[in-house]
Amino acid sequence: MRVPDAGLVRSVIRGGVRRRIRGYRRRGGILMYHRVIDAAFDPWGICVSPRMFDEQMQVLAEHRSTVDAVSFSADGDAYSRSGERLAVTFDDGYLDNVVAALPILERHEIPATIFVIGNAVGRTREFWWDALERAVLAPTVLPVELEITLGDERHRYTLADGSAEQATDGSAEQVTDGRWRADVDAAVTDRQRLFATLWAAIVVLDPDEQDRAADDLLTWSGQRVSVPRIMVDDNEFAELAAHPLITVGSHTLDHLSLTDLSPRRQRDQIHGGHRRIEELAGRRITCFSFPFGRYDDSAVAAARELGVDIACTSVPEPATVTDDRHTLPRLQALDLDGDAFARWLRDDHRLLRA
Repeated sequence: MRVPDAGLVRSVIRGGVRRRIRGYRRRGGILMYHRVIDAAFDPWGICVSPRMFDEQMQVLAEHRSTVDAVSFSADGDAYSRSGERLAVTFDDGYLDNVVAALPILERHEIPATIFVIGNAVGRTREFWWDALERAVLAPTVLPVELEITLGDERHRYTLADGSAEQATDGSAEQVTDGRWRADVDAAVTDRQRLFATLWAAIVVLDPDEQDRAADDLLTWSGQRVSVPRIMVDDNEFAELAAHPLITVGSHTLDHLSLTDLSPRRQRDQIHGGHRRIEELAGRRITCFSFPFGRYDDSAVAAARELGVDIACTSVPEPATVTDDRHTLPRLQALDLDGDAFARWLRDDHRLLRA
């Protein structure tokens, strides 16, 4: 019989005690969305269909539960014993936030905060993580061999462990399960392993290197390099910034992994992105979110220097009254119908229980 590691046991016990204590503090929920779109593949669970989003917003509207995210600031009033106050937030600044999400928010009179990447406004190409998904997960047929330069290194990958059928032309043919979640499920096929490996390698590159890698992958997989614009432009950003239901926040300059940067580059990304959003909005911006939810002490210090009321992470917990307002947790909303969404809030997170 294997004897459990004593340190691991203590860690599990401390984690359970911490969650139990948090469950009885005054709390509220900050919901995190990215895209409102019907998606065939969603390896990070960031897409909610318009129909499901509409049902979720209807649940919030019926409970009259929504508040602006800045209500979770140090002197905010979003915290309660029953956790009935929730804020809706979006990351990145996708065009579908305007085209698909905004009309639903308007219909239900739901306020929302949209954290926008500074250099994404007016961007005419997709980001590397969307290109990677299209290149590796979407095609029915892929070449068996991939050779690609990532940064200064040349890499070679092979899709040939039996999880992909060999086509007559020597390519790898496989229909990828669109339900696979890279952040939850183990990678069990060559294609899933390739996706996870490439994601981890590209996320630490500089922006130009990320774009080159994306182009190379799309060319290799036979996908179009250019696609219709999917990020907001200056006019659409202006529409969001002027909308009475919308608060715009910053999300760094290029959406780089902050924990893989030096403190100086972290500050450049955080402060540069914030200045860009303030210039576009024409006013002071009071909220910020960390890309990929990744942060460390130096990144948090740089966010504090902005003078913002709140800074959000992706730690999947309700926010409690004792949380640091510059590392607030958020709950990633999934593609659930209204009933399942309400149960998820109440049963899993003790929210919306008034």
